[in-house]
Amino acid sequence: MITLSDYIKEHYDKRFDQDKIPFDIVQKTVKKGTIIYPYSKIGDKIYFLNQGIIETSIGFGEIEKTLSFIFKGNFFCSFASILTKTPSEIQGTAITDCVYEELNYSDYQKICERSILANKIGRKEVENYYVKKYNRERDLLLKSKEEMYLEMVKSNPEILKNIPLNKIANYFNIRPETLSRIRKKIV
Repeated sequence: MITLSDYIKEHYDKRFDQDKIPFDIVQKTVKKGTIIYPYSKIGDKIYFLNQGIIETSIGFGEIEKTLSFIFKGNFFCSFASILTKTPSEIQGTAITDCVYEELNYSDYQKICERSILANKIGRKEVENYYVKKYNRERDLLLKSKEEMYLEMVKSNPEILKNIPLNKIANYFNIRPETLSRIRKKIV
C-alpha cells in the first residue's frame, strides 16, 4: 500500500513530513462495487488511491463506457466537474476492495497559494494526466486492439486477475467475444 505522503516523498520531496500537510486528508476503505463519486454530483474532492483498482466511466443513457482504470499510487477525481463546478459526467467505482485518501479541492487550492511544493505536485500530476489521455487517444487511432491489450497487460499485470473481461473489452470499445479471440490469438 502506498500513501500520499509516501508518494510525495518518492516523487517530489524526500524530506517531506506528513505532519506538515496543512489540511485534512481522510483515508477510506471501500468494498468492490462502491461508487466513490457518482454521475451528476458536482466534484469537490481529489482522491489518491492507496490500494486497489478504480474504474472511471461515462454514461450515455443505458450505455456506460469505461474511460480508464486507476491503479494504486495515482490521483483520480471528476476533474472537469471540479474545475467547471458542473455536475459530473463521469463516475468512479471500485473494481476491487480499495483504500484511498481524499482531500477537499478547496483546501488544496488554498495551500497552493502558499506552497511551491503543492503547486509543483498539482502541475506535474495534471501534466501526467494529459500525457496519459493523449497516449490513449493516439493509441485508439494508430494501434490495433491486440497491440493495446498487450501493452496494457504488460504495464499492469494485475489487470488479468482483477478486472473482468467485459470491462476490459468496454475500455477498448469492443465486444467481449472479440477480446476473447484476441486473447486466444496471443496465447
